[in-house]
Amino acid sequence: MDERVSVDVAVVGDGLIGLSAALHLQKSGHRVAVVGGPSTGRASTAAAGMLTPACEYDPWMCQQFLDLLKAGFSYYKHFLRSDWTTPEQVDYRITDFTLTDLSEREESLRERMDWMPQLGFDCDWLEAEEVCAREPALSPAAVRGAIRIRDEAVVNPIALWEKLGNAVAAQSGRAHTGGLAEIGEQGERIVLAAGDGTRVVADRVLLAAGAWTADVARLAGLEVPLCPAKGQMMRLSGPPHAVSSVIFMPAGGCGSIVERRPGSYIVGTSEEYLVPDEHNTAGVVGTVLSRLCEVVPDAAHWQFEDMWAGFRPMTSDELPVLGVTDDRRFLVATGHHRNGILLAPITGRLIADAVSGRSPVDGLDLSPFRYGRHLRPHARFAAKY
Repeated sequence: MDERVSVDVAVVGDGLIGLSAALHLQKSGHRVAVVGGPSTGRASTAAAGMLTPACEYDPWMCQQFLDLLKAGFSYYKHFLRSDWTTPEQVDYRITDFTLTDLSEREESLRERMDWMPQLGFDCDWLEAEEVCAREPALSPAAVRGAIRIRDEAVVNPIALWEKLGNAVAAQSGRAHTGGLAEIGEQGERIVLAAGDGTRVVADRVLLAAGAWTADVARLAGLEVPLCPAKGQMMRLSGPPHAVSSVIFMPAGGCGSIVERRPGSYIVGTSEEYLVPDEHNTAGVVGTVLSRLCEVVPDAAHWQFEDMWAGFRPMTSDELPVLGVTDDRRFLVATGHHRNGILLAPITGRLIADAVSGRSPVDGLDLSPFRYGRHLRPHARFAAKY
């Protein structure tokens, strides 16, 4: 006979968003079960771990998204200073970002300086010689300038994911593997048939399955339009502290160099749409490494250690979907695209507040992120590498 588990809230998705929500719900007094799916392609453990509102916000985006990014960044330290982890245990650190104006671009990044300081970002424009003085490893031929952004951060998302999973389990959060096979009803309650044979009966269900939330939502008769945006990543080893900041290269798709630990560099990533295969491909890996060696010539001598790919959950307006659906028993937390690591803690808190009937933290206006909003057509349905 199948095991049956009764909880207040079932969380579908065991990435950082789902686990953060589960932990916040537990700390709000709710009984929680987590239904996890396959780990292949999970964005949470594929990401570099950059926490950078300044690099991720563009002026065509709504003010509410900027408020959300800043609130997410501000909440991080509080979230990590807890009984289940510390910033040091997940390699969280404050760092500068060097947003490079690469010679391969026709347009200049300098126009960003017209609005970034006005939005409260602590940044300066550096001419090419100043960039190379700050970051001697960068090639003067590749860089024509940069925006130096101070006091943003990075985290190790794999370490954070492991700590969160342990914290949820320690709070009696049952975890069920094998994905979600079926969604049914038992009176007013929702019944989830987990892939491990367990039936989870819940009053409320949070759909937080990352790029695959659309597939899960259809089991409940809901529509969550998402495009899985593939990103390919690599890890290389080189001399410690070859760069003193995170190098952010917003050309092509989007590239970055993050020193996760001394001498260990996470490099990537691509932005590929309508590419369902989770494997690394020679064309993309070659392009990323070629750019790395053009921007940081000494990287040609670094040792190649590993590569992987993940899928970001992307909506056509590039904003997340947060909150309660038309069927009040279901909530959604997905569509974070490039900001899932940054927004995971604050999203978990917002979901717990919604379930408990509390107003959003910091007076955040979540209306642009509501379920069922009108979504403009995709503007970027093309591979960027």
